[in-house]
Amino acid sequence: MASADASAGRIDPFGDRSDSGMRATIIRAGDRDLRRHGRAAGPEATPSTMRSEAPLPSPEPLDSPRLRRFARAVQGAVPADVDSAWRRLVERGVPLVERVPGHPGELRVTFLWRPVPAVDHASVFAPALDFTVDGTRMTPLEGTGIWYRSVRLPRTTRTEYGFASQLLPTFSDPPRAWAEFYRSLGPDPEAKERVRAGPALHLSVAELPDAPPQPWFRREPHAKWRRETRRVRSRKLGTTRTVRVYRPPMWGTDPRRAAVIVILDGEAYAGDPIWSPRTVANLAEAGRIPPALLVLVDNAPGARESELGANPVFADFLARELLPSVLRRHRIRADPATTVLVGSSLGGLAAAYAALRHSERFGCVLAQSGAFYAPGPPGAGASRTLMELYARERVRPLRFYLDAGTREVLVPPGFAASLLAGVRHLRDVLAAKGYPVAYREFEGGHDYACWRGTLADGLEILFGTRPAAAARR
Repeated sequence: MASADASAGRIDPFGDRSDSGMRATIIRAGDRDLRRHGRAAGPEATPSTMRSEAPLPSPEPLDSPRLRRFARAVQGAVPADVDSAWRRLVERGVPLVERVPGHPGELRVTFLWRPVPAVDHASVFAPALDFTVDGTRMTPLEGTGIWYRSVRLPRTTRTEYGFASQLLPTFSDPPRAWAEFYRSLGPDPEAKERVRAGPALHLSVAELPDAPPQPWFRREPHAKWRRETRRVRSRKLGTTRTVRVYRPPMWGTDPRRAAVIVILDGEAYAGDPIWSPRTVANLAEAGRIPPALLVLVDNAPGARESELGANPVFADFLARELLPSVLRRHRIRADPATTVLVGSSLGGLAAAYAALRHSERFGCVLAQSGAFYAPGPPGAGASRTLMELYARERVRPLRFYLDAGTREVLVPPGFAASLLAGVRHLRDVLAAKGYPVAYREFEGGHDYACWRGTLADGLEILFGTRPAAAARR
């Protein structure tokens, strides 16, 4: 479970699993207080602009036609009739999704929660929504025990979401308020699909009709890949972590020059929520990527923020300790041109930095919502931003796939700008330097439910089996 760091005022969702805190969904494995991620009232917003000390607003109007009809039907009804009407309302699926007259590119999405026992406050938590007190607050539907929140979203949106029995804290609140909020957070009990949002937390998934398809993680591959799980001690870092290696069965036992995929934050990618072994195996079976050795690198307990990012010691560990050891053990000669380093959020920054430092090992970078404006870890010696480093250094033999959500617009503490702005900035620097770079923006936020699909997109593009233009959607 996640830990609440009282000294730093942050929540670490994939930190030391011996503690009993909760996971902040949009931080993605402990990125420096990215709980402030989301879409704000303007194109970008800083923490100071997001603090809400205003009185409670008026009740939200019933914008949903279906919910209005429901409210009229149950007015004055006895509890048993309300229960029956509720079952009929949600049996067609939740959240409610309805057309917006005059806006064909948008849909009205109404989140509904009927908690048992009843609660005094309710919030909907979703990376694709405004991450503010007022933006997450739900309104009670009198006499029904139902809470609701209606928003208009692009038809291609996909988002995790859940409900909490507390209002979202303000940014001046102490860490314990955030920990209590996340302890009250859970999935929609009426939703069919859930995603693991932390070691002990699941959220629900809302996919609008035109959300990009995600076929590759949803089924088990036909052939069984051989998996090896080892504890690896780094002499350079002084830490120990779990490393999982998946070997494709179509190789046989002969040594060969082979494709390699190395993924950071391995504990999040191994199974739910990302299911990267399924994705890689299914892509390989379908001929969409070559058979590749898959290496999932977990974080050392409690060390993610200190190790990831633009950290030369961690980059050296990957290139000089871990990868050579894995290749020797599996008798593989890896070609940097077909060795992909994958990371999301702070892991995306670590992947892009490690490739710049060690292009003799890693020739491809797949960065999902990379936190490219994140401050460097203490003592790491990285004073420049990643964009400055790429602009100053000579061009390496590297290729890139970058993506980000259109809702990743808040500016976390210590960042120069939002995550979305950082990804766009790196894209522009790489293009100006002449690097091959494919870039995609998706309708969503800092969200595993989006990354589990874009992982396949990036691999196909980097291995040359899908045109880069296909990523721009």
